[in-house]
Amino acid sequence: MRRLEVLWAGLAAAASIAGGVVHAQPAALGLAADPALLRWDPAVRYGQLPNGLRYAVQRNGAPKGGVSLRLAILVGSYDEADEERGAAHLIEHLAYAGTRSFPPHQLDLIFAPLHVAFGPDRNATSDLKQTVYQLDLPSTDTSEMDVATRWLRDVAEGLSFSEPTLAHERVVIESERVARANILRVLRDRMDAFEDRPLRSNARYPLGTKDSVAGMTPARLQVFYDRWYRPENAAVTLVGDLPLDVLEQKVRATFGDWTPRGAPGERASRSPPSAPRGLELQVETNPGLPAVSGICRVTPPDAPGSPDARLRALLLRGLWEAVLQERIAVVKSRKDAPFQEATVSDEIRPDSVKTCVGIVPVEGQEVRAIALVDAEIRRFETEGPTEQETDAGLEQIRASVRGAVGGGQHASPDRATEVLERVADQMPQLAPREGLRAFDVLMEDTGPAAVRAAFARDWGGWGPLVVMTSPKPISEAAVRAAMSGDKTAAAQ
Repeated sequence: MRRLEVLWAGLAAAASIAGGVVHAQPAALGLAADPALLRWDPAVRYGQLPNGLRYAVQRNGAPKGGVSLRLAILVGSYDEADEERGAAHLIEHLAYAGTRSFPPHQLDLIFAPLHVAFGPDRNATSDLKQTVYQLDLPSTDTSEMDVATRWLRDVAEGLSFSEPTLAHERVVIESERVARANILRVLRDRMDAFEDRPLRSNARYPLGTKDSVAGMTPARLQVFYDRWYRPENAAVTLVGDLPLDVLEQKVRATFGDWTPRGAPGERASRSPPSAPRGLELQVETNPGLPAVSGICRVTPPDAPGSPDARLRALLLRGLWEAVLQERIAVVKSRKDAPFQEATVSDEIRPDSVKTCVGIVPVEGQEVRAIALVDAEIRRFETEGPTEQETDAGLEQIRASVRGAVGGGQHASPDRATEVLERVADQMPQLAPREGLRAFDVLMEDTGPAAVRAAFARDWGGWGPLVVMTSPKPISEAAVRAAMSGDKTAAAQ
C-alpha cells in the first residue's frame, strides 16, 4: 500500500544523475527540474564516473564512526528472458558464495571480525527492477573499508559461476519457494495472476519458476551477468561519519576502472498489452481460505516527465486515494456495515500501475460489501470530491510532509538506502525543510477538478477486475449484478 509518508519520500529523497564527475547541484548534471521549486540538499554530493556509474555520498554522524555502503544494479527479474527467469536472484545469492578476492563460503569468517553479521549488516535484495547489495560497517577504519569496497567491486564484475555452487543455490531457492507457499501467499499469488494477466511483470516473479531454476547453467548466468552488471546500469551510495571528499574518493577509487564486458542488454518493453479488459470476475469457494474481496484497475505505467511533474502526479494520486478512503471509512462506521475493512492501495510496476480496493467482508455479507464499496467508487467517479473533501485530503498529505520534515536525523543505513532508492527512481532530493514549501507550490490551487482527473487516469484502465474468495459458496451472478450497480444486491 502506498502510505502518504512513502509517497512523500519522492520529495524527501535522492535523484538520478547524468553528466560527468562534478559535485554541483543535480540540475547541473542534467536532471531537468525547476531549481526555484526544488532546492537541492547541499549535504548530498552527486556525481557520475566516466564509465557511467552514478553515485551519491553524504556525511552523517548517526551512528558515530559508522558508514553504510550500497550498490544497486538497476536490472531485476523484469528484464530476464524466458530461459533466464530467476537469474537476477540467483546471482544475488551467488555473490555470497565466493568472488574473485574472497574464497568460496568464507565471507562470514572474513566479515565476523569487522562485526558485520549476515542479515542485519550485510544483505541483498532483488525485485522486478533492481538488485541491491548493502553493507553497514560500525567503523570507518581504512582496512575495514577496503574489505567492504573490495567485496562490492567483486560483486560488480568479479563473480564467476560453477556448477557445484549453482547446484547448492538451486536448493536454497527452492527452499525459499516452499517457505513462501503458505495459504495466504498462495491466495495472493492467485489473485495477482488473475488481475495482472497477461502482463510481463506477472510472469517475472524474482524466484523464477521451478523449471527455469532447475535448467539454469553457469554459462547462462555468465551471459546475464555480463549483459547487465555494467557501470552504466549501476548506482552507489556511501553515507557515514567521514568527510565528503573521502567518501567520494572511495567511490572513484573502487569503481573508476570498472569496464563493461560484452554488449549491453536491451530492456524489455514497458508497455502493457493493448487488448482491453472490462468487468471480469474470479469467485472462489474454499473452506480453508478467508473471505476477502478486491476491486482493481490496471493502467499503463506513469508517463516520463520532469521531477516536478512526476511528483505532482504522485501527490494527486495520493490525494484522490485519501478522499476515497475517507468516504469508505464513513460507510464502515455504520452499525450495519457489511465489511470490517476496506483499503485503497496502489502498486507501481515497470509495465503498469495497479490500483485496488481490498475488502474484508463480514461473514455472509460478501456481495453486499462489494456492492456498497463499488457504489462509493461510482459516486466518486460521477460527482468527484467536494471542495471540503479536497481541502481535508490536502491537509492530511501536508501533515505527513510536516512529519517527514520533523523526523530528525536519519541513521546512516536508512539514509543510504533512501538515497539509493531515489537515485534509481529518478526523484529529487530536497533540503530538509524544503518539503513543505515545494508541496505548497506543487499543489497550489489544486481543486476538485484536478483530483477527479487524477482519479479518472488511475481508474480508467482494465477492469473492474473483481476477486472474491469465501469459505462458503457465492453466486457469481449475484456478484456481477452487484458490480452492475444493481441496488437490490447492495440491500442483500
